[in-house]
Amino acid sequence: MYRLLQFIYNLRVFLAFICLELFCFVCIVNYNPYQGAAYFSTSKNVVGKVLEIDKSVTGYFDLKEINEQLAAENASLQNQLRQALQVNKISYDTSASVLKKNQYTFSVARVINNSTIYANNYFTLDKGLENGLAVGMGVVSPNGVAGQIKACSEHYSTAISVLNTKWSVSAHIKNTKADGIIQWEVDGPHTVKFTNVGRHHKIKVGDSIVTSGYKESLFPEGILIATITNVNDEGGAYWNIDAKLATDYTAMDYVFVINNILKVEKDSLEATFKKELK
Repeated sequence: MYRLLQFIYNLRVFLAFICLELFCFVCIVNYNPYQGAAYFSTSKNVVGKVLEIDKSVTGYFDLKEINEQLAAENASLQNQLRQALQVNKISYDTSASVLKKNQYTFSVARVINNSTIYANNYFTLDKGLENGLAVGMGVVSPNGVAGQIKACSEHYSTAISVLNTKWSVSAHIKNTKADGIIQWEVDGPHTVKFTNVGRHHKIKVGDSIVTSGYKESLFPEGILIATITNVNDEGGAYWNIDAKLATDYTAMDYVFVINNILKVEKDSLEATFKKELK
């Protein structure tokens, strides 16, 4: 305390000068209309600019929360849309159960690690068993198919993406229903092959390739995968088709994990049938 008082005492002249300057400034502003108007105008501009900067900074740090909220809302809308489509699809069957109508549900997760430069790429999600995720679930981005979960811990999951030479997905052309298989052949993170499409089908550039709903029931039918960019006529029984992926794997952020609540029942039935065939 003594040192503080000593410090103030040593600066007594300077502090007195500052106080007098402030007193003079207040008198000028209060008793001179022009200077007063100029001061208040300038001060408002400065305060406004400071508040604007403060809003920009706080808004930037709020983006994560806003994005999470939007992603959750999108997942909810995906659920509602898929349920509506499923209801319309089986509306002819009055005995269809509520379970069948709500077969697919969507939950949101964030991509926290992702690779695109290897032959067998994967991405990691910030959700795991604790959040209801499980091995075998399909994953889609806001634009299209993303991949399939292959490993889960309590709080994280790892999924292989379409950019993986060991994974493929059954698909068909949206307009013609021509069936085929989407397969990546290490042609960059945006291009895939659409194989096993018979030459008797009419194929054209710009056609949309969507999920068929076949492969292990990972995805509902009709989710966009890619768009045809090139059709090569090389003879043989099948077309040679190049397609551009709908999902940009170099910029994935939030994704939706699909839970098919009837998958276990379907897989069990098919496994039993295959055993009987043997």
